[in-house]
Amino acid sequence: MTGEENTEEITKLREIRWKTHLSQRVQDFAKVISDDDVFEKYFGQPYVEKLTSKSKDITKLVFKLGVIYTALMLSLFASHNVSESEFEVFGYGFKNLGSYKELLLFLAVSISPISAILLAYQKYINALVTECLKKLAPDESTRKFYSFTFTDDYFDGLISRNSGASTYWHGSVKLLTVVFGFTLLFLLITLIAGSFFIQISVIYDVATKPSLSQYVNLFVLVYAITSILFSWLISILQFPMPEVDLRNYSRLSELENNDPDKYKELMRKFSAESSKKEAISTIITSFVIYMSIFTAIVFYWHPSSLDDLTFILGKGMSGAFIVLFFSNELMGFIRKRVLAWFFRNYSEGVPNRLVMFGKVQKFLLFIRMIVPAVMSIGYAFYALRAIN
Repeated sequence: MTGEENTEEITKLREIRWKTHLSQRVQDFAKVISDDDVFEKYFGQPYVEKLTSKSKDITKLVFKLGVIYTALMLSLFASHNVSESEFEVFGYGFKNLGSYKELLLFLAVSISPISAILLAYQKYINALVTECLKKLAPDESTRKFYSFTFTDDYFDGLISRNSGASTYWHGSVKLLTVVFGFTLLFLLITLIAGSFFIQISVIYDVATKPSLSQYVNLFVLVYAITSILFSWLISILQFPMPEVDLRNYSRLSELENNDPDKYKELMRKFSAESSKKEAISTIITSFVIYMSIFTAIVFYWHPSSLDDLTFILGKGMSGAFIVLFFSNELMGFIRKRVLAWFFRNYSEGVPNRLVMFGKVQKFLLFIRMIVPAVMSIGYAFYALRAIN
């Protein structure tokens, strides 16, 4: 069995398949261009060139919108964190920004959904380009380098695999690669967490210190919160979504009876895949839970701290890394212990083994929610106590 066939076999036997909405559209497109005559007549290289040109234009536009958004949010953030009515940035002076905070916030949050929609569309375009490149260059090794004619991969020249079967990278190179990965992850979390806390701080300032009438202020606040939530929902909708296949259990039972060795091999692969997905899921879940709980507790018990730059970007972002790290480590430990208990007490052939395994999965899902929630609550009150 080849690696590709093995992957298809595993996918077919999964109870829950994780797939994006985009993947279905891409599959439909792949069927259309599978006909060589159709591909040559309507698509081909000119089609790829036009799509990549669109993608690059979107990148430029999103970058410009990002600069404008950052300038507006930082101006709002700075306007309630300086004692003077005037301050300077790179030699340019700004006066009385507090008098226009509702307008600035309205303009800033209007950019978020536009950028989110543009990025989602760009992702769709890039996926279509990838499918076309598979037709233009069927060989994968050739396609990897041919694709640079149309697309950009800025990190491809930085990291590579071993150069041969009898050679391997020195440990120092592997260490640098790991440090690079953690630094990139740290940068990403910092940008997301920092952006989120700055948004909360700005919205709180506009809510508590309005510069316009009550109804205009309320409209801007509701619009801002809705716009930010809409942007986050667009991003979430692009993640893989679970699709349940009820034929899973019958297929597994049939495979277990007909080919026990293959069944055990696939179960081991399921376990390895599940561990990787569990780690990614734990990190994402912990991050969302921490941001929600930390913000809610601070807003309810000590809302004035949202105006404190040191607290928001210091304590708030530090807590994100602490909760993410310890939640992942603790969940990994709990998962190993629980699964070891299950396989020790429910070996193959024990009645209700699959039913019990389902209960174990639900218990682990519950623990995945509880662990970061408890840590987030504890850290939030610790951070608040430190500023009292």
